[in-house]
Amino acid sequence: MYHMWWWLIPLVFFLMMRGSRRRYYRERGWGGGEQVAELRRTVESQRDYIDQLETRLARVEEGLEFAERLLSERAGAPAH
Repeated sequence: MYHMWWWLIPLVFFLMMRGSRRRYYRERGWGGGEQVAELRRTVESQRDYIDQLETRLARVEEGLEFAERLLSERAGAPAH
């Protein structure tokens, strides 16, 4: 009968260690506050840069569409 419960001991040990580690970080804090703040600033600056690139890309696409329309009109116009 004992051989059926042998896996229970490592499981209980694992759960106890996992719980104590959570309690340790909860009581003392993570200690990575400055790193998290720096990462957030970096992500925000990258988002701003991505927004700028999307705006520039939209302007380039508008210019391309204009050039395509202009070329199609010239191709359709009779030569002088």
